[in-house]
Amino acid sequence: MINPAEFVSQVKREMQRVVWPSRGETMGMTAAVIFMVVCAMVYFFVSDGVVYYCLRKILGV
Repeated sequence: MINPAEFVSQVKREMQRVVWPSRGETMGMTAAVIFMVVCAMVYFFVSDGVVYYCLRKILGV
């Protein structure tokens, strides 16, 4: 069992070794995520429309 003071000391040492991304890296990754979300949105919008159209033709509605 570790005491709270030792735990806090270990956390401080670990946080000193963390390498945080730069602002440019953060912005680049954010742009990549937004781009992928937009691509997924377009894909699902188009595929939903195709399935809807096909079902309407098959069911004759």
